[in-house]
Amino acid sequence: MGLQIAQIGEGALIAALGEIFSQGQNLNNQRNLLFGIGDDGAVLAPSALATVATMDLAVEDVHFKTDWSTAKQIGAKVAVANIADIYAMGGEPHFLLVGISLTGQEEVEWVLDLARGIAEEAKKVGAQVIGGDTVRGEKITIAITALGNTGEPIYRSGAKVGDQVVISGLPGASAAGLALLKADKRELFPEIVKAHLQPSVDGKKAHALISAGATAMCDLSDGLLVDVTRISEASGVGIKIDLDHLDLSSLIEAGTALAVDPMSWVLTSGEEHLFIATLPASAELSKGTLQIGKVVNGSGVEVLGEFSDARTRIGSTSKDWQHFEK
Repeated sequence: MGLQIAQIGEGALIAALGEIFSQGQNLNNQRNLLFGIGDDGAVLAPSALATVATMDLAVEDVHFKTDWSTAKQIGAKVAVANIADIYAMGGEPHFLLVGISLTGQEEVEWVLDLARGIAEEAKKVGAQVIGGDTVRGEKITIAITALGNTGEPIYRSGAKVGDQVVISGLPGASAAGLALLKADKRELFPEIVKAHLQPSVDGKKAHALISAGATAMCDLSDGLLVDVTRISEASGVGIKIDLDHLDLSSLIEAGTALAVDPMSWVLTSGEEHLFIATLPASAELSKGTLQIGKVVNGSGVEVLGEFSDARTRIGSTSKDWQHFEK
């Protein structure tokens, strides 16, 4: 049993966290950061670009389980959720603010690993942690606010009739990984399980979609059907999706092992942090980007082809995540 945070006190913990978050600072960010960790608040210089701000909250036993995930995986997962939202708005992530609620019984090294997971994901995209807070609570809760800049924001409301609907990769692995964990079969498909425990975000793919002229964009966090519907509703257009051409080979074996149709994972898997975008019909797709539909006159989302009855067929087998659904 290692040293618990209740034994060292808040001051010592904050100092240790500050040391981790201060490592590997991005020199480009220093032009805008007048003061970081060490006072009542960080101080940022004004920017000529628009500021993008987003915030994500993760609660123990709702968004993560310490029985399944390491502290580094948990920290990385929450950081990625925020970073992906900045990219989805057409922005570049620069700074993170981290709030952590702890029970006081956690080992110091566990908390430091949590911080390392956050710091490592931030460093990958050239961002850094510039402040935050620690408090005591009944469960572990992590809240991260991300700040970035963009010259031209991309909203969900910009889709135009005639646009193609694309996604930056095949979704489904996160939901499949969760199903494997629940079935106690994580050892069968470790890479799929990893996709749930520690999803990644690909900034290069986001940049490619932005450069291709994305008219609307969304981070895939709540399921393909849910997030495409959000674009449809925000833009006041209809969207037709055809998924028959997708290669599901990476999910078929896991689906067979669990007696689950892998298409249900593709349609409803959240926490993927891929990017759904609408692009002009003439735009060329970058490597790995999949065209999954088109924007049409009307409203709502229609699934075409073999999986056109997907909503009915999936039923209660696999549902998109809704926190307050009855």
